[in-house]
Amino acid sequence: MSPAVTRTCGSCTACCDGWLQIEVRGHKVGKGQPCPFSVAHQCAIYPERPQHPCREFICGWLVASSPLPDWMRPDQSSMIMLAANFLWRGLPVDVAVPVGEQPKKKALDWLTQFCAENKRLLVYQIGDEWFAFGPPLFQTDIASRLARGETPWGD
Repeated sequence: MSPAVTRTCGSCTACCDGWLQIEVRGHKVGKGQPCPFSVAHQCAIYPERPQHPCREFICGWLVASSPLPDWMRPDQSSMIMLAANFLWRGLPVDVAVPVGEQPKKKALDWLTQFCAENKRLLVYQIGDEWFAFGPPLFQTDIASRLARGETPWGD
């Protein structure tokens, strides 16, 4: 049996490049605007980076048990996967956030097929629109949240 391979970010800095809505040391990071502490795709404050959101962030691709193939690293798939990001009726919901305007078609196709085969719920974004993948009741509930101006996760 071969030992488990631990994934590392490598040259990927998608989580710091402005695709996740975060705030770092009082600086809001907006869509497509990198963290002000990201300099030439390196964290200038890495040893002193804050607990939230930096140290607490869990990239779905990096998780040791991640089913995502190697080619689904966020900078290669144009998608950041947030596994089991929130619960819907007690069931975990995965969230896919685009790196850029939208995830690569190959990545989104793989993810929706994986979710269908494993009966996982998924919310993903293309441009400014959110989409729900799962049973009709889940899709309707997410659409209702969005129509009320809420986020898909309801906060």
